[in-house]
Amino acid sequence: MRESVTMQQQPSNKKTIQDEWGTSSRQGYEDRPVYQPRKKAPPRKGSGTLKSFGGLLIVGGICWGTYLVTGGADPAVLWKTGGPVQLCGLGVVVSILGKYVG
Repeated sequence: MRESVTMQQQPSNKKTIQDEWGTSSRQGYEDRPVYQPRKKAPPRKGSGTLKSFGGLLIVGGICWGTYLVTGGADPAVLWKTGGPVQLCGLGVVVSILGKYVG
């Protein structure tokens, strides 16, 4: 029969290191524990719904403007009242409000 031999943990062999400055400790290479708990990120502020809606308005304005320009329209049509540039501007405003409101 085989004897079961239990392995005992041996103490770590920490050597005293002498460097050119005569110090015996190396602070930059300290042993860390195996488990380190994660740091929790701070909660996000603002309203995710408003930020998403603002992003959709911006993308919609860009797509609408691209459609108008590639369809042969004059680029000045982008600036008319209620056009794609104003829609993008509204999207930026809504996104900024969504960051601080909620």
